[in-house]
Amino acid sequence: MKRINQIICLVLMAFAIVLVSCTKEGPQGPPGTDGIDGVDGTDGTDGANGNSTCMECHKNDTDLKLKMNQFEHSAHFIEGAEHTGYGSNYAGGSCSMCHSHDGFKKAVDDGTNYGGIHDKVTPMSCYTCHKIHETYTQDDYELHYYTEVDLYLNENDVFTDLVVDMTNQWSDPEGASNTCAKCHQPRHRGDSQPDPSQSGTIDISAGAAGHWGPHYGAQGAIFGGVGGYIGTTDPTAPSDDKGHHSCKSCHMSSKYVTPATGNYGVYVGGHSMALRNSDDEIPFDKCNECHTDNGATIDLNAMMVSTKAMLDLLGDDLMDAGIMDEEGHLIGGTWTHQQLAAYWNYALVKNDGSYGIHNPHYIEDLIVAARSYLGTN
Repeated sequence: MKRINQIICLVLMAFAIVLVSCTKEGPQGPPGTDGIDGVDGTDGTDGANGNSTCMECHKNDTDLKLKMNQFEHSAHFIEGAEHTGYGSNYAGGSCSMCHSHDGFKKAVDDGTNYGGIHDKVTPMSCYTCHKIHETYTQDDYELHYYTEVDLYLNENDVFTDLVVDMTNQWSDPEGASNTCAKCHQPRHRGDSQPDPSQSGTIDISAGAAGHWGPHYGAQGAIFGGVGGYIGTTDPTAPSDDKGHHSCKSCHMSSKYVTPATGNYGVYVGGHSMALRNSDDEIPFDKCNECHTDNGATIDLNAMMVSTKAMLDLLGDDLMDAGIMDEEGHLIGGTWTHQQLAAYWNYALVKNDGSYGIHNPHYIEDLIVAARSYLGTN
């Protein structure tokens, strides 16, 4: 029986082999159509041997990080982020040039003093001033703007040919500080402009008076000796007195860069652009290395105190005449050209905020002229 079973198994295996050997592959079908060619990719830049590499800037050092930390302690970063909303669609785009990254770039690209209207805006950053990530080389540290600044005030009917150019300033021959002056220039908040060489009066409504006059960023104009009223013969003519130094040479000096002595976290100089230390004092000892007169150090602090006292007297004159309120705003009313010019000079010097440092002779001339217009000098 066992032998019979073995014979049956062998017969079945042979039969299976025969069936397999009888299965044949059919003829090959026609070839299919060719596929579509792919799109060529963009050639990549060379790494080790090319001229474009992240490592040109992002090196294994602290230089870039230090600059970023300094900037994050600056008013441009802190207060800029707080006031960026002004840069969207407010006031027809005249605010956005200085209150947003987007507005500044548009004004620079268009060659105007208008930042335009934007649905969305961002605060200042490294990209606002520098050509970050355009060439991916050290050239990205270059600024967007170096040329002279044609002031916003030239667009009214009184001031003409007011130009500020920092390329002739000490320690800034390339004009890097023109980037500062582009925004730090006064913008007239109003549709009436006094001319102290004229008689007559101007009506300023109560609604317009609160923001009438040179709006805030007066530093560039003061530095350039322009934008105010002196005398009555040619009151808007540019002054021969200019600021000697530049924005960069003081506010970004490396003499007092990184955290100042005192409380940790207080930055002075560099990309903080601040000039007050942890004790709210300006480090004049560093300034005195350059500010000497016949071997004797100029007392810059005393000059600021003296200038502020003169400006306070002018402010008292304006309040006594009912022209200005205690907060420094113009009061609505009917005023002579001379009265409005006096207030204009006060606001220009006050908004500059340097109390003489930026251009001592011009600032003094503006205050003296204003008090002369009021008859109180």
